Amino acid sequence: MKTGRQHLRQRGFTLVELLVTIGIIAVLASVVVLLSSKWIRRAKRVESIGNIRTLAAADTLYYGENGKLPMIDTIFPSTMTRARLEIIAKYCDLPLPPGPVGSWPKRKEQPRWINDPMARDSGFAEGMTLGGGVYTGYIYVGGVEQSAMILSGMATLLHPDRAADIRNLRRGVIWAGILAEFKSSDPRRFECFHYNTLTAYKDFRFHAKEIEGIPVAWSDGAVQWLSPADIDFKGGGSKQIDHMLGNYYY
Repeated sequence: MKTGRQHLRQRGFTLVELLVTIGIIAVLASVVVLLSSKWIRRAKRVESIGNIRTLAAADTLYYGENGKLPMIDTIFPSTMTRARLEIIAKYCDLPLPPGPVGSWPKRKEQPRWINDPMARDSGFAEGMTLGGGVYTGYIYVGGVEQSAMILSGMATLLHPDRAADIRNLRRGVIWAGILAEFKSSDPRRFECFHYNTLTAYKDFRFHAKEIEGIPVAWSDGAVQWLSPADIDFKGGGSKQIDHMLGNYYY
């Protein structure tokens, strides 16, 4: 004859055992999600660096033919006009959507070279910008000291030697991933697509400690990844453009 204890054991898991099992599964699932997120972001970082290398290569070819770098043709370094993107497409034989940028499809349907991969998949700030172009997640600063943005007084260049001059007579930055700072006292005021949190805020504004970094391309073709350790947020040493609508780091 079976005792009550033997009968209970044959029924399967107890409530405590089930709760422990569910807890273990939940922990393992969260670890998998976290690792998957890191792997995906790492792959997109590699793609972003590859994209920005292509942008710099196109401008190097343009410089070789014209003796100067392309001019910034908007009052926002983060706005890419069709004319600016046509230069890159021409020199690197890349596809470009037809028609004006206002008629372009969303980023996910655009050629992959145009957008930072994190921006492409974000769904943030789609469509035409105030500067009459598109927001790709990259900024162009070649010859920025001679741009209308600076000459008009709309923005101030804080460290002129950091960016390449229009004649490329000094080594400097020409392309970078977007890292903008809103003029606000809110500590969550840095706009960036490369972050170290599990998910992004809807407005893509982060605390400085949540920034993972940005890719940077130089006028000599070199490309690097600027990590938080390379960026001076508190002292302002890495702040390059003081724009009336916000600041830019590169």
